[in-house]
Amino acid sequence: MIFKFEEKALKWLADHIMIVVFIAATLVSIAIRYFLKDYLTTDAMWCLLPWYDAIKANGGIGGLGTPVEGLNYSFTYQFFIAVFTYLPINALYCYKIFSIIFDYLLAGAIAYLVYDLAANKKRELALLAFILVSCSPLVFMDSAAWGQCDSIYSFWIVMALIFLRKEKYLPTFIFYGVAFAFKFQAIFVMPFFLFYYFYKRRFSIIYFLLIPVMMVVLALPSLVQGRTISEMIHIYTDNTSLHQSLANGYPTFWRVLADGTNFTGEDAYGVLKHAAMAFTVIVLGCLVYAWVKKAVEFTGKNIIIMAFIMTYTTIFFLPAMHERYGFSYEVLAIVIAIMVAKTIPLAVGLTCLSLTTYGAYLFNNTTNEWFLSVINLVLYISYMIILNKELIGIEKAEV
Repeated sequence: MIFKFEEKALKWLADHIMIVVFIAATLVSIAIRYFLKDYLTTDAMWCLLPWYDAIKANGGIGGLGTPVEGLNYSFTYQFFIAVFTYLPINALYCYKIFSIIFDYLLAGAIAYLVYDLAANKKRELALLAFILVSCSPLVFMDSAAWGQCDSIYSFWIVMALIFLRKEKYLPTFIFYGVAFAFKFQAIFVMPFFLFYYFYKRRFSIIYFLLIPVMMVVLALPSLVQGRTISEMIHIYTDNTSLHQSLANGYPTFWRVLADGTNFTGEDAYGVLKHAAMAFTVIVLGCLVYAWVKKAVEFTGKNIIIMAFIMTYTTIFFLPAMHERYGFSYEVLAIVIAIMVAKTIPLAVGLTCLSLTTYGAYLFNNTTNEWFLSVINLVLYISYMIILNKELIGIEKAEV
């Protein structure tokens, strides 16, 4: 026997199951982040919190004209740190809440992208995408545990891709410029945008100027107080030479070949740095040649696949990459897993691989970097085989 009110309640739940699942998943994901709120990393201890204290001592927003020693985040992010100093919230929480807000904006953008791409079950797949992103260990460990801001610039990259698909180039490059304004790692998607410009020939190269324009506009609170564009640029360029190592936590292709120094004492980074950069260009060039030769169409799904492949390629083959640099393509891997079911195991593999590298930093786990690089190489080759067949079609691939 079942009571009438139970029957009505169960019927309501069945009729509104998607809303219930959405609310439940969101609450669980918020709870996970709440439980991680007090985790303090060395990045927070030695960088984020001292930067907050220094900016607050300088006068908050009114003190952005005073450089802070060691602060190597963009002028845009420095402005938000200054905003934090006015809030009656623990400084560590400010950093984390800011990034967490973008976790959900990113999940929403990915959900919209999947909804737009899907031919059937749009609402269900969009909800699945939202849950996968908001509940992804990579996403909540990055923001809620580490206090990092990778979801921020990744959100703006996804927004740029959404508008690129719609061939609305003005908002595309405005959003891409905002991504740059937050973090220089947005440059890893640049090869795809250049390829799109070269192949589609639908807009002027002048649109690329919107990138520095947005960087300057968002840096105005610092610039009007005496900081210079040269300083703004140096924050980015100095970061590229901050760590003179072949890999800085990311399982790069070059770790398969070298680790540390050779028998004569020569550092692998010094030997391979320029060769690695040149090789990256060669691999990207081969992709461009193959796609142009096969006349790959810029359909909605293909755009995301090509953006993913070129970003993954750039990060995988460049030297001196950090473990979090793959964040943007790892998020796109969720979209691709929903669109191309064969890649689901690969997306799971990417997540586990990156969690291993996160654990090495966050919890001092012992890892075998050579073995992780081999795994990453296998994942990369697998993605290349599956996704290039998707791009050119099985029939064309067999010609």
